[in-house]
Amino acid sequence: MNTFNEIHIMDLHGSTKKKEACPDGSKDNNVFDIQQGVAIMLMMKLPEKEKL
Repeated sequence: MNTFNEIHIMDLHGSTKKKEACPDGSKDNNVFDIQQGVAIMLMMKLPEKEKL
């Protein structure tokens, strides 16, 4: 985990196999036309500051 300065994971859910529901009770749809759930990872490696 030392490779990146920041790691953000956004779980978009959407798995048809888990039969999840949204907090309002509606069906949890996927952003793509697939059965697998989806997550997005944003990993940032910031440049090191120069030492003077």
